[in-house]
Amino acid sequence: GRLRHFLHSEGTARAFADGSVATGHAAMGAKVTLSPQWLDVAGRRGDSSLSRQGSSGVVLIDSLSALHVGVKASQGSFSLPFDGWLLSGGERRSIEAATVAGDIRSTLRNIVACEGEPHCTPSGRSPHVWVEGLTVTGEA
Repeated sequence: GRLRHFLHSEGTARAFADGSVATGHAAMGAKVTLSPQWLDVAGRRGDSSLSRQGSSGVVLIDSLSALHVGVKASQGSFSLPFDGWLLSGGERRSIEAATVAGDIRSTLRNIVACEGEPHCTPSGRSPHVWVEGLTVTGEA
């Protein structure tokens, strides 16, 4: 890769004194920090042919919880509570008190596809990722 420019807060842009401008990457808090909160990585788009509308038996995970305790990095496994939906024939049913479990390496190997269009969430921007072979427990 090639470094083309730096991430700047208002303060670091002024400190450079070379005409640099703030890039909007400052973070609030006791310590002054810079971090890339928004990355838009160039590359080819994912599979646009996937459709949740006609799918049956698909679990759509909206959000994962307890990442700090549900991931066993030393074992390579995870078991996490989630909020989501069971998709069946174009209908959505809420899934209550559910968990998703699996092995991290297997999950990465079992990625079927990434959808074409990224979606904005409170955690960032990403396309939906289709994965098979996870264990899901809960009531719909």
